[in-house]
Amino acid sequence: MPAVKFLPDYIWKLNYDFQYEGGTLQYDVGCLLDKVKQNSEVEKGKAWSTAVAARESYAPHNWECLQKFLNILHQQLLPIWDHWEYHTMGIRPAESWVNIHKRTGVTIEHIHSPCPMVVSCYLKAPPGSGNIYFRNPLEYHLFGTPQEVDLAILREVEVKTNDILVFPGWLKHFTKPNETDEDRICLTLNYEGF
Repeated sequence: MPAVKFLPDYIWKLNYDFQYEGGTLQYDVGCLLDKVKQNSEVEKGKAWSTAVAARESYAPHNWECLQKFLNILHQQLLPIWDHWEYHTMGIRPAESWVNIHKRTGVTIEHIHSPCPMVVSCYLKAPPGSGNIYFRNPLEYHLFGTPQEVDLAILREVEVKTNDILVFPGWLKHFTKPNETDEDRICLTLNYEGF
């Protein structure tokens, strides 16, 4: 028997070949990391973020080398925006930043609220560099059900280089520590409606 669809799908996975290493994007990321001296409070271990400069004119969503990607991404985000039943005339990136995690680097649990849509782009994610976890928003409602609640609370999503995750800003998430000697590099964009 078919189920009745009640809640929308909140986590989406896309893909794009960023051609990160050795290209203009890698150079621009390096320059951004050199420019932003203050770290984010949600980064722990050997981890750095440029989130404090997410709205500056030099934030990644303003880079010329990303404009082709952003145009392609825009067409992929519109159906997700509609699926979530968000009602606006259009969408645009409002903030963007880069996180880099070396061995032990981690992003602790947080949200992006009041941002309606988050786009996390894995420019570099070697095997073993750590996945992302999402906390089930129905966590407190699961108690009393005949399932292993501890297993139902967190959802691990595997990520690799060139993966893109799209999710709402209210959805709590965190990363597993990088257990490799290679960097995990993630470009994140917060989208808003207008």
